Amino acid sequence: MPNIEVNHTVEDYLRSLYRLEARDGEASNAALAKELNITSSAVTEMARRLAEGGFLSYQKYQGLKLTKEGRDVAVRITRRHRLWEVFLIRDLGFSWDEVHDLADQFEHIGTDDLIDRLEAFLGHPTHDPHGDPIPDRDGRILDRPLIPLSQLEAGETGTVERVSDEFPELLRYASSLGLAIKAEVKVIEKIAFDASIRMLANGRESMVSEKLANSVFILRAGKSGPPAAGTRGGKRKAESGRKG
Repeated sequence: MPNIEVNHTVEDYLRSLYRLEARDGEASNAALAKELNITSSAVTEMARRLAEGGFLSYQKYQGLKLTKEGRDVAVRITRRHRLWEVFLIRDLGFSWDEVHDLADQFEHIGTDDLIDRLEAFLGHPTHDPHGDPIPDRDGRILDRPLIPLSQLEAGETGTVERVSDEFPELLRYASSLGLAIKAEVKVIEKIAFDASIRMLANGRESMVSEKLANSVFILRAGKSGPPAAGTRGGKRKAESGRKG
């Protein structure tokens, strides 16, 4: 099996693939190209190399899937990325729409010992500021029964627990409507014409587009109790909800 150096580019590919698998349950070449903002042909070539190196399984036209070796790298980098996001917001005062690109750079810096110390300094957080789960040192995550805001019915209530950080503009728009983490929401009306939602967020009424409603994840009222630990290896159980 060819040896492939696990450099920054490889780590970016594997973390993005892990993110897609967790979000959508699968990953296609086209989805990975969009995630990385590169051409499909570049993804195909890198996927071939990573498959030869044992980091993913790849069959033309059948999508991509991380192997155990690829998942181990992806989980380690994801852990670093999300811990740095916590630090950047909590301790350096960045806003939640500013930190993704910075964390992309910091995730490649340092050793596992540095990250262990960072985690301890932060108090062992289980989720980043956008609500995404942070893997622990053994690759375990905490799973919660979250659903997209779009799946709440009129009259139902819940708490915002995760907002997709796919686009900074989306995060800024969510903030402007009061859809911050831990905000209390209630669906007033669902509009059939365009799938938009009239809702209350912390007592403030607004209209939410279908795209935003599919990017905000809610813990439905009445769903409580400690979250279950995810497992490492095989197909990881991601937090409920396709986006994020």
